Amino acid sequence: MFRGFFFLLFIRAEYITNLIFISYGAIITEPIVLGDFILRRKLISFLIMFAIVLSMSSTAIAETIDMMNEPTEEELYTYDKIWMESTDEERYYMDSAIKARAVGLSTKEFKFFARVVEGEGRFCEDDLTDKVLVACVVINRTNCSKWPTKTITKTLQRPNQFLAVNQETKECYVSRTLDSEWAIILAYRLIDSYSIDCHMVYYNSIGFGGYSSSFADYVDCRYCNGNCFSCIKCDCSYCTDYCAIYDPEWSLGAVEMIEPRYERPIGSITAAEIVYLGKY
Repeated sequence: MFRGFFFLLFIRAEYITNLIFISYGAIITEPIVLGDFILRRKLISFLIMFAIVLSMSSTAIAETIDMMNEPTEEELYTYDKIWMESTDEERYYMDSAIKARAVGLSTKEFKFFARVVEGEGRFCEDDLTDKVLVACVVINRTNCSKWPTKTITKTLQRPNQFLAVNQETKECYVSRTLDSEWAIILAYRLIDSYSIDCHMVYYNSIGFGGYSSSFADYVDCRYCNGNCFSCIKCDCSYCTDYCAIYDPEWSLGAVEMIEPRYERPIGSITAAEIVYLGKY
């Protein structure tokens, strides 16, 4: 990873060095031994590379490395083939990069999403419902044009929205798990199949009582010490299209509570069997 990063920097520095020697080569009148000439060129290249690194912010360097870490087109084709030819039980254990590809996210964004879902959702031995619905809320907010964020990462990093996200660093220091990654997979399936109300954009762990009349109770996950999920009225283009096609009679007062259960493809597990994948 780092070898490739610095190799690209060196290539860029070599290019700049060549321009320098081409531009000023005509004014070099004293004889130069070939070995000394090559040595000088390499030295200048390294100095230029060092200057480039110093001029880059730590964020820019990290983003460059992340971009280089993303899979190639050939790898993406392989990921698609593996995913299509596998069962959900096999997919549950797959690498994060393959799951990210399945939902159309970068590996970095998918991992960040999974860490936040793990931090916001509650563990239940029998199902993933709370984590799945947390992920659905994030996706619904990202799709809704009334929200000022258009990517999963920006939605998660919006100030004072998700307790699992550090408000200063905008990072989440919770370890993602196989459960939280699979919850995202299920959430995208629900959203893409219009099987969950697109108006569900709020939740809290306190209960429904603290909400105003502008919220409609939708899902109660307190059976696993989870969250209470609510819908609001929204006339954005995304929600309007949803209602026009899938629920023409939708109104806030007509929202009925549902009791979904979204299970793991591997069945129930205990807390001791949770597979932690790391904080990065």
